[in-house]
Amino acid sequence: MRIGLTYDLQTDPTDERQAEFDPPSTIDALRDALKSLGHGVLLLGNARDLLRDPRRLGDVDIVFNIAEGFHGRCREAWAPMLLELHGVPYVGSDPLALMLGLDKAMAKRIAQAEGVPTPRWLTVAHPAALPTELPLAFPVIVKPRDEGSGRGVDAGAIASSPEQLTQRLHWLFERCPAPMLVEEFIPRGELTVCVIGNDPPMAYPAIQRPLDAVSRLSCHLIKPTPIRVEYPLVLDNALDAAARRIALTMFQALGCRDIARVDLRVDDAGRPSFLEINPLPAFDPQGTMGLLAEYLDLAYADLIGRVVDAARARLWPSRAVESLCR
Repeated sequence: MRIGLTYDLQTDPTDERQAEFDPPSTIDALRDALKSLGHGVLLLGNARDLLRDPRRLGDVDIVFNIAEGFHGRCREAWAPMLLELHGVPYVGSDPLALMLGLDKAMAKRIAQAEGVPTPRWLTVAHPAALPTELPLAFPVIVKPRDEGSGRGVDAGAIASSPEQLTQRLHWLFERCPAPMLVEEFIPRGELTVCVIGNDPPMAYPAIQRPLDAVSRLSCHLIKPTPIRVEYPLVLDNALDAAARRIALTMFQALGCRDIARVDLRVDDAGRPSFLEINPLPAFDPQGTMGLLAEYLDLAYADLIGRVVDAARARLWPSRAVESLCR
């Protein structure tokens, strides 16, 4: 197939506004993986590039979309909406699932409606709007409500007192003046689960994220990499199964397609709770996708192939049946 690749390129890793953009190494790895699977690849760029020259979409059969968008809680939906406007099929979730996944509070409300455990939380539009009586137990973590996990979260995001919480809300609002999420922090451990496929989707084995021994945050949020790293969980069959059930429930409740990543925290009793879902996960071969491929004894390209195959079976089911009958 001729596959177009939509993405937002990270040109300055120190610019917090580009925290969710993909570095050149990830774009190169994804392009090379698709080529190794026998596909032609056309780099299409981001939503602005599509607006500037939509005629290039006529040169592809399908688009592999990892474009993040630049601002606002609908930013991840920009590229897919343009692709739908031009009638171009694409890999990944539709605009609604992407918007729901990016809005952490909406995703947690859906989790509650589905009976999925999630840490208690509240949203704060402005630091001055923080309630006098906090309906949460300390410690808490402060995050932007409508951003990926890479922006606005570092070792200082954990607050253990009302004074620390107020200080952090002001700090975050100065850098990211948008609604914030305050959530009870579970310090024990963190898991991530990748879901690939449709009808039915498949939840792959849970992966334990290494934690910074001091902050108890996942190490991918701490820069530079922490000196002391811990893997505190015993990831047995029961915990893995519980994490996978939550991931599948959230994937289907949001209407995700083809691929998503679900993050969970695990308490001292070994109970996983839903944190967030990312229908537009990072494809860094050194990140979760690479770790999952290694765990499954697959090449990175083979795992990317499974994502493409999931989209092809969804979009052209008759072709998928024909290929199975050959």
